[in-house]
Amino acid sequence: MAQYYNHAKRYVKSYRPPDRCHCGIADDIMALTAIDAIMLGDGKRVENICKFASIELDAGAGNEWLYGRAGYLYFLRMVKARFMEDEKATKLIDSTADAVIKAIMACERPWTWHGSAYLGAVHGSIGIMTQIVLTNPAWAPKLAPELEEFLTYQYDSGNWPSSLPPGQDWLVQVCHGAPGVIISLQSIKQYFPDLQDKIEAAIAEGTRCIKERGLLTKEPGLCHGISGNALALDGIEFEHFLSFSKCEYIG
Repeated sequence: MAQYYNHAKRYVKSYRPPDRCHCGIADDIMALTAIDAIMLGDGKRVENICKFASIELDAGAGNEWLYGRAGYLYFLRMVKARFMEDEKATKLIDSTADAVIKAIMACERPWTWHGSAYLGAVHGSIGIMTQIVLTNPAWAPKLAPELEEFLTYQYDSGNWPSSLPPGQDWLVQVCHGAPGVIISLQSIKQYFPDLQDKIEAAIAEGTRCIKERGLLTKEPGLCHGISGNALALDGIEFEHFLSFSKCEYIG
């Protein structure tokens, strides 16, 4: 970890600065800023990650996880976990997060990315709702109607369409489809007590879909591969999927 961190620090000046179209979990500078605060444990450095709110609050900023505001909420939560005993730092993080959440919630529905109403965990509505609720569970009641509607989009196969209007049922991966949705639902279901039965039923059907169709032929990455799909499973099924993510050489 230290080697990766030091390498990134040496080349940080060559990285593209974040902007309203690149202000999520994929941004190198924002990621390094968050890691910097965590590794050094310096409360003053919390201000550095919170300063990016000026970009996030731009009216043209996206809302999804990879390149948008939901990814920034993830960074804020990550940093906050390191400074839970620092009242000044946590207050700054909370106020920053609340401003960003309000900006997301003020956007027209459905949330869109590149002009399409995506549903998945990385680019779509379930990913956005998940980061909002994990950042501040008090928003869960306001999101309950949207989550309930989201559950209705599940195919009979147990999968979800990648975007609206629903099209071909073919992507079963973390970015688009049941794996990312199941991971998201598992992490937020406790905050939606009135939807427990519907969420558990959706998880059961989605898990069945992953077992049947989730052994992908792409490289074993997180977004589009078997490794990501494995994270939606438990126990022996998790181990089974993960076994396909590595090569065995006979020499």
